[in-house]
Amino acid sequence: MKAKRIILWLGTSLMIVATASATVPVVTNVVASQRTSTKLVDIYYNVSDAEGDLLKIGVEVSHTDGRTFNIPSSSFTGDYGDNIVTGINKHIVWDAGKDWDGEYTTQMVIKVTASDTKGLPGLQWGNEVPPGGFLMGQEGGAEGYGPSRHVNIPWSYWVSKYEITSAQYAEYLNIALAAGKVRRNGTTNVTGLVGVSTNKLLINLAGNRDIMWNVNAFEPVAGRTNFPVRVTWFGAIAFAQFYGYDLPTDAEWEKAARGPDHAGVDQHQAYPWGNTLATGYANYYLSGDPYDNIYMLNSDYGLRGDISPTGYYNGNQTPLGPNMANGYGLYDVSGNVCEWTRSRFVSTVEQYDQTESLTNSINTLTSPTNMVIRGGSCLSGTGYSGWPVDELYCFYRTNRTSLVEDESNSNYGERPNIGFRVIRRSQ
Repeated sequence: MKAKRIILWLGTSLMIVATASATVPVVTNVVASQRTSTKLVDIYYNVSDAEGDLLKIGVEVSHTDGRTFNIPSSSFTGDYGDNIVTGINKHIVWDAGKDWDGEYTTQMVIKVTASDTKGLPGLQWGNEVPPGGFLMGQEGGAEGYGPSRHVNIPWSYWVSKYEITSAQYAEYLNIALAAGKVRRNGTTNVTGLVGVSTNKLLINLAGNRDIMWNVNAFEPVAGRTNFPVRVTWFGAIAFAQFYGYDLPTDAEWEKAARGPDHAGVDQHQAYPWGNTLATGYANYYLSGDPYDNIYMLNSDYGLRGDISPTGYYNGNQTPLGPNMANGYGLYDVSGNVCEWTRSRFVSTVEQYDQTESLTNSINTLTSPTNMVIRGGSCLSGTGYSGWPVDELYCFYRTNRTSLVEDESNSNYGERPNIGFRVIRRSQ
């Protein structure tokens, strides 16, 4: 992760708040002022990066001393947006008259962000998953009992430690909206404007329990800041690509979920932690955590429990249990929300290519359909008659024929629980 935040107070005083690290771009000498007799604001800054990467520069504006950043602001020109080179005296011009005409405040705060697109501010990564082969599959029973496939992944990679949260997704929507990368359709939904998500539904805001539109900005629903966001497949891939990431493939997801000690012959475990499911281990149906008592009426399945905050099972959970980070430091790979991948579904694991590729017919992003979801959710578990507990297994695979049905399919009552995490690769 590489990111840099600068907070600039416009007015009689200037304050810069920055975090220093050798792994992030460095922004210095920020100066901003309103141009005389105009409604234009000139922002100057210096920016450097140890690796010389092209940078993504973003700007957010507050009129509440930085408590909220929800002034509608998109009219930026100059050294702003994608592919900005490092250097001194970088210059951004904000047309405040166009975005915020007729308004006045003495509590203006401008937040300038610089990222080398290798990291979303605040995103944490699990441990490196090394290149090499592993045994994918094993549909239950003793070793060798079920279908399996030896798959070689010829690159190392990192998967986000937690599922992407409502706060992270709201921040993405605000920045992407200002940059012209998404379109808000009233208060109903958000549509993508670039890449594979062009003209596709990203998230449906109608009755949404994760994200809301509040006057002029996207915000997490109260109390849901650190909960996993639930979006369409297009909403997941749009977020990932915006920050220079991707969704994990079917095989990448399973190898990361298993952990480094349980990926080969005679090493398989049903779950990331072992072969036994118990309360205090994950958020599943009737798992006994406090979120099991926050029931939501679902037209098909009656009453069911809610998702839990990301990383809730860290050793301080209720019912008491161990720290449930897996061998690669990942939380909630079983339960809470299912997770989108970039892979098309194949009926048996034996059909999966033995050498992983991002351009084969399974993983190509051309005309995505029938995409794999992984990991089970708060709906999974033996407590619900007929709902298989093996959705929580490392090797359980299922799919969604409609990549937006997590937002719109009435058969699921309020909505299913499909979120995502992102991946970055060494290649």
